Amino acid sequence: MSRAVSISASLVSVPLTVRYLGTERYGLWMTISSVIAFLSFSDLGISNGLMNGIAKAHGRDDRLLARQYVSSALLILSAISIALGLAFTILYPSVHWASLFRVHSYQAVVETGPAVAAFSACFLLNIPASIVTRIQSGYQEGYQSNLWTSSGSVLSLLTLLIVIHYHGSLALLVLAIAGAPILTLLMNGVALLRRRPWLFPSWRFLRWESSKDLVRIGALFFALQIAGAVGFSSDNIVLTRILGPEAVTQYAVPFRLFSVGAMVTSFLIAPLWPAYGEALERRDLSWIRNTLYRSLILVGAISIGLGGVLALVGAKLIALWVGPQIHPSPLLLGSLAVWGVVSAVSSAVAMFLNGISVVRFQVILSLIGASINILISVYLTRRVGIPGVVLGSIVSQIAIGLIPYYLYVRRYFTLARFTDTDASTAVLSVP
Repeated sequence: MSRAVSISASLVSVPLTVRYLGTERYGLWMTISSVIAFLSFSDLGISNGLMNGIAKAHGRDDRLLARQYVSSALLILSAISIALGLAFTILYPSVHWASLFRVHSYQAVVETGPAVAAFSACFLLNIPASIVTRIQSGYQEGYQSNLWTSSGSVLSLLTLLIVIHYHGSLALLVLAIAGAPILTLLMNGVALLRRRPWLFPSWRFLRWESSKDLVRIGALFFALQIAGAVGFSSDNIVLTRILGPEAVTQYAVPFRLFSVGAMVTSFLIAPLWPAYGEALERRDLSWIRNTLYRSLILVGAISIGLGGVLALVGAKLIALWVGPQIHPSPLLLGSLAVWGVVSAVSSAVAMFLNGISVVRFQVILSLIGASINILISVYLTRRVGIPGVVLGSIVSQIAIGLIPYYLYVRRYFTLARFTDTDASTAVLSVP
């Protein structure tokens, strides 16, 4: 429901924004948001570390530990936000923003700097405010975050209409679109603290152990995010360098179609991340094992079904969607279908590993896999064309992802000792 509302609001807001801003200023707005998006890793993985910490505290029914994690995370993320804000404040006067974004009209030149400042302010506020959704995910209450996210999307649309009606500047439009979700996020935080008042952050609950734990696991998640981003973006770079930018378009549109399957499976398995963490603290290995196997069967069945259908009718769907200028080959469609299955299964295992805080292992595999993916993709693209980048991803993900994952999971459950007859006194020994 949340995604449906957000997508619907976006479908309505995009044509309104394009008509109001015009081509140049709308392109400026998209460029600013894209540049800032590169800083999405600026929380250094602390938010993901907090979610694992909350899941651990929840599994122990330890409210004090949860409050320590929340207080430590808020302090660290606030410090990061303040540091970035000071750096931007120092940098802002010395940059000719209009030249940087290559705008020429008088209105765009005048509005570029304030628009950048407005978006940066929203981005910096979101860094510490984002702990609200991570706390809710840690307590497996992500549905509440989604409801508030839907409200934020609707509020963004309403404020956008107000700005357009009163002919507001680009900076005001940025505040309407990017600021409204932060407002609902803060309201969500107030509602969360009313339900769970023991989470209220305080400097009295700052603990070195909790902060160190957050930074340690956060650094690993940060490295994992970077490795994943490098691996994800390498395909377009390989295609551009070998076949030219037109090949990227021929690849990106079919890829977007097949990514629907990944979106569906991610909805199903993402909530399992904190659930695995809680189950580990409660020593419920049988639940972990059964849930992992069921999730693998579920995402495998969905991805095989969707991938098979799209491989058969994908060319016709793409022609109806964007026109005849995109003409994917059967090899590309088949490769994307296989990639969808491999990716879905890998993601299901990754949720398990994230939940039990086995991150360093994933970082090592991701770094090796990204390097091998690029090498194989370059070789195969020179031989078979556009499908080469997908085939390279499949080979590297199976060899450096699925096979090591399988061996690790089998070793994990072999070494773990669990007594099913009395879960309360069971002893779980994990690698």
